[in-house]
Amino acid sequence: MGKKSEARAQKKAEAQARFEASKKALLSKVGEMAAPRRAREPMIDSSPRLAPHLERALANERVPKAREDGARFNARMTWCITRADVTDHWSWGEPRAWTGEEWTDTIHPPMSEFAALTWGEIDRQNSGTGHKMHHTHEIGDLIEEAQTRWRRLELEQYDSVFRFRLGGQKRRAWGFIVQAHFHFVWWDREHSLYPTEPH
Repeated sequence: MGKKSEARAQKKAEAQARFEASKKALLSKVGEMAAPRRAREPMIDSSPRLAPHLERALANERVPKAREDGARFNARMTWCITRADVTDHWSWGEPRAWTGEEWTDTIHPPMSEFAALTWGEIDRQNSGTGHKMHHTHEIGDLIEEAQTRWRRLELEQYDSVFRFRLGGQKRRAWGFIVQAHFHFVWWDREHSLYPTEPH
């Protein structure tokens, strides 16, 4: 080893010795120290701090109430076709759109009759076997193609679908309800959207 490298090694060894000596002294001081002081925990206030004029405005604001506290059964049924899915066909060939004749003879008359009733009156209508004629289904009860179509129509915020029976054993109107308003989405001629029989 050269003189310079010996000097470097000597310095390094001395520095390490000083560090070890200071470490022992520091550890002995830490052992003697009392428990650390704990700062006082801050008060937790979950409400945001607002400017005084905003606090006054919020204090005077009226909270809107849903009609009948969210129950629609005392309300008159209203309906529209603004969200109706009338493009293309289902995979088994049935067109989604109704014909003019279907609208005039089969769809519009019973839907107009329902609009003269409350949801409670509609809910009490039973078939000859005692089953409700018009009722809610979970979206997951429908055939897979209808579930996919529901998502494509961006209706996934509605996890249930309402079904009206429109005369006969098979004809159905499917849609969703917002408060007391029925949005007609699908015209189902042969009860094809609910998996009772294979196509």
